[in-house]
Amino acid sequence: MGQLIIILCTAFYLIIMLTSTRSAKNDISFLVDTTDDVSQDEFYQIIDFIYNITSRLIIGPNDSMVALVTFNTSPKTQFHFNDISDKSSLLDAIMSIKNNSLTGTRETHLALNHIGDNIYVSSQGMRTDAQSSMLLITYGKSQSPTQTQFAAFFLSSTVQAIYVIGVGSMMYDPTERTDFPNIASSTENIFYIEEIPYLCHYILNITIKLDSNATQSEVDGCPEITTTSTTTTTIPTTTEMETTEFTYSTVLTYSTELTYSTELTYSTELTYSTESTYSTDSLSKEQTSDRAIIVVSVITVVLVLVTVIVGITVIYYLLKYRKRKRCLELITVLAREYPDMKNGLGPSRVKYIETKHEYKNVHSTKFHTFLKLSMISNGTKIVCR
Repeated sequence: MGQLIIILCTAFYLIIMLTSTRSAKNDISFLVDTTDDVSQDEFYQIIDFIYNITSRLIIGPNDSMVALVTFNTSPKTQFHFNDISDKSSLLDAIMSIKNNSLTGTRETHLALNHIGDNIYVSSQGMRTDAQSSMLLITYGKSQSPTQTQFAAFFLSSTVQAIYVIGVGSMMYDPTERTDFPNIASSTENIFYIEEIPYLCHYILNITIKLDSNATQSEVDGCPEITTTSTTTTTIPTTTEMETTEFTYSTVLTYSTELTYSTELTYSTELTYSTESTYSTDSLSKEQTSDRAIIVVSVITVVLVLVTVIVGITVIYYLLKYRKRKRCLELITVLAREYPDMKNGLGPSRVKYIETKHEYKNVHSTKFHTFLKLSMISNGTKIVCR
């Protein structure tokens, strides 16, 4: 029993060490809107955005694997997880998507169903021991919001992290993004980017969410976010300042910087401060989530170990009971075969008795070691070992 306890404790320690290290494997899929709500040039910038994220990931069978699906009226798989094994070919495949034509309606629910049925399946390269993440890049609300909500609900049972990145001028209209919270796995995974040239400012933040070990470098040639006024050049009154601050607070709830940047001509530095706060909060919540996973893993391991120990103890006593039961059965046979045992065999005689008749054919010959006749002054005593 002592050796068994040492082995269990060693296994417990190893499991704790393994669970404390976050898995680097992640099956990442991009779901890209190809309707004509953006221009061809803007679509090129969106593909560059995906290219820059992927180029910073560590690609390989023990790291991240990437799949990509485009959609409008119907979805189309561009490549599965197991279609491309090396990073260079993967980046080339992403750039080739720039040749897609922009047309059709936005049937987001069909695209989400396609992801669950055709991408996150073992036959197409999905790994059961990997994390799963999906990035939806779209330009507005789905044509069927209710069906999209149901499709996202079912997909969430397969994909752990679902991100929604709304891009383009339609994001200025709040009604075009009402179904995003029903798709994303959390409100922290929703991004609104009204000006597509500023997509490059979000590459590093999203890449770190997908893989904390990814290359963390800024994008060369990314344009600065400028603040211009298109409505008035007068200095706001006190009442206008209060109204503007309320609008700014509302925009923070939806995690965007660009809406208020076009209204406030006097708070350029405030934009940078907002980005820093968002990044810190995101990392803090991600660390809290990791700690929760470790605690749950430790509790699970402890429960398993307790169950194993209890099971071993029960089996030990069942075997001991079975041995004693067979011993008593053998006593009955011996009493029948050696009637003179009842009269005693002497005060100091010690003898092992082996069964030699029909009982030997039924049970193993080793059972005779369970019996010992200890002679005492008043007769014979049979002891079961």
